[in-house]
Amino acid sequence: MSDHGRIAVHEFEGSLVGSIQVELSERVMRAFRENLLEEIHRTGAESAIIDVSGLSVLDLHEFDFLRSTFRMASIMGCRSILVGLNPGIVAALIQLDADVEGLETALSVEHAIHALRPPPDASAEADDEDVEHGPPGEADEDSDAPATPAEHPFLAPRSGDDRSGDGNE
Repeated sequence: MSDHGRIAVHEFEGSLVGSIQVELSERVMRAFRENLLEEIHRTGAESAIIDVSGLSVLDLHEFDFLRSTFRMASIMGCRSILVGLNPGIVAALIQLDADVEGLETALSVEHAIHALRPPPDASAEADDEDVEHGPPGEADEDSDAPATPAEHPFLAPRSGDDRSGDGNE
């Protein structure tokens, strides 16, 4: 692969998608970061999907550079998903003790797009709830749902529980 490559960023189904198919030199990575952040600013995109399936190698420095780019995108209000990591890269990153905390990943661009979509019935259910239920705080007599958090079995404090209520069992 050549160093003179460029990583294009395109809009697809409401997200920005960048597919890395070139060797990641410092120049290429900086140009990619600048282009991605400019596209987030220009489009107001709320999500970015970065596909690294074209890479056979991703070293710790390149991975950290992508992570810092994702943090920058996050500050701009853009959720980032890294897709296409092959098993060898994943194993190497873990062996090198790479910081993967909070990293959102998916197997493919298609999986990432699916993860970004709201549940298909979410808006219909919200409309139904507005019509069928009374004012906030009043339980529907026909509803099986608890009226208050204290009545919810996962939110209510257990009697004799001396923990701080952090929910850890």
